[in-house]
Amino acid sequence: MNLNNLFTYYLIVNFLMSIAYISLYIADIAYFVKIYNLTYGVLVLFLCIWGVIRYLRNNNMEDKTRAGVQFSWLIVSFALGYISIIYAPVLYTTPSIVAIESLMSIIQAVWGASLLYLAYRRGYSIIKV
Repeated sequence: MNLNNLFTYYLIVNFLMSIAYISLYIADIAYFVKIYNLTYGVLVLFLCIWGVIRYLRNNNMEDKTRAGVQFSWLIVSFALGYISIIYAPVLYTTPSIVAIESLMSIIQAVWGASLLYLAYRRGYSIIKV
């Protein structure tokens, strides 16, 4: 798969994930989890918009790839952080919400890892970025 196509799909998936987290905010009943879902959803939405702007602004293919790798690294970091926080004992929520949120975070991490893997195969690394 082409790196640009995967980055495009990755942006679409993360945009949909942010909408899903914002809708979880509306559906949830626990106060802390509601605020956290809204914050996380808005943050991912902001990162998607920022990633698109940086990606489209660069004319050089190497700069586009660099912006894509940086964006995917940010999203993977947030997704893995979200998985660890959702299991914190401070969160009181139903098992179904935990399962749905964890599944969405795992999907984000897998997409990001795939994008990073393809970028590494082309010679890019986080240190080079």
